[in-house]
Amino acid sequence: MAAVGRTLLIVVVVVLGLGAALYFLGPKTASRSQTLEIERPAATVLARLSSTPVGATVVEGVTISEVPTTEGDTVTAPVAFADGATGRVTYTVTADGEGSNVNVKLEQDLGANPMNRFAAITGGEVAPLIAGAASAVETDLNALPNASFAGLQYSVVDLTARPFFYVENCSDTSVDSITSIIGQAVVAIPPVMSASRLTVNGPLMAVEPRVVSNQYCYQVGYPYAGRQPRALLIGKTGETPAGQALRVVYTGEEANVIGQVYDPMDALLGAAHLDNPATREDDWVTYEVYNDDATQAGGSRNREIYYVVPQGVDIAALTRIQAPSEAAAVPANAPAETPATTEAPATTTPAPATTTP
Repeated sequence: MAAVGRTLLIVVVVVLGLGAALYFLGPKTASRSQTLEIERPAATVLARLSSTPVGATVVEGVTISEVPTTEGDTVTAPVAFADGATGRVTYTVTADGEGSNVNVKLEQDLGANPMNRFAAITGGEVAPLIAGAASAVETDLNALPNASFAGLQYSVVDLTARPFFYVENCSDTSVDSITSIIGQAVVAIPPVMSASRLTVNGPLMAVEPRVVSNQYCYQVGYPYAGRQPRALLIGKTGETPAGQALRVVYTGEEANVIGQVYDPMDALLGAAHLDNPATREDDWVTYEVYNDDATQAGGSRNREIYYVVPQGVDIAALTRIQAPSEAAAVPANAPAETPATTEAPATTTPAPATTTP
């Protein structure tokens, strides 16, 4: 019996020793990871992940608790679990041709509880969460425009509202449809303004305040001088957009403006979490100013494109990702009046003024 007792004692000591070694030398975090293939440029993906706001949901029960940090191609953000535990989510982005690979790693700090330490062997509580976390970020990133904002040049400007005469129209997104509407506006609107004793006081503008049934709906017209009419059979009066805006000068054809301006700018807005790429409901108001003959084949080749900053929106994240450039020179045949550049990106922008029928 004495020999058996000694054997049992030795076994107990060995088990306790192994347990103690596992507790003190074993993992102090539970972690799981998964790698995704994302059909979006690595720079756009990395920028969106690095600007993830505090409070964002990683997966149900896990939220970003502090501002992420970025080192090279890796973004790390502290997270909070619903049960009060802490941890981290780490995204490592690598380029893969025109797309990218993203490794998502979710970690949970285990604390002093020995049962939690032992559970780390099988991934602990994060094991069933990693699939949901990976799926959520895959859906989010693949909703971004498949475009890069590298090389995009824009300036931050402040705009002053001006009296604006316009007609409303909607068109599909085809080049022929857009150029046809703009060309008709050049011919048809000035005589209507003249009949109402309004003087054209600037180049043709097309304001796109909304998208309806996948169509662009424009307010096409001219800034004007003169007394506002009390009533109009054709057209409306209002004001041009005012406040802070992002300005791009474009000198190409209508057929290329989406790929060279709108897609890169939308990618930048999405990367900065200033626009939800999965919906059109929160799109920024944009407008174009045509500084040459908008009726020429292929449309205007000398235009300014503005993204109006929504009221209350801070664009600091956007300017941190892609710094603005000096305001591009106003094209030679544009009016002398130009918007002023501004150094402060946090000012707000009022919405376009209510129109008067």
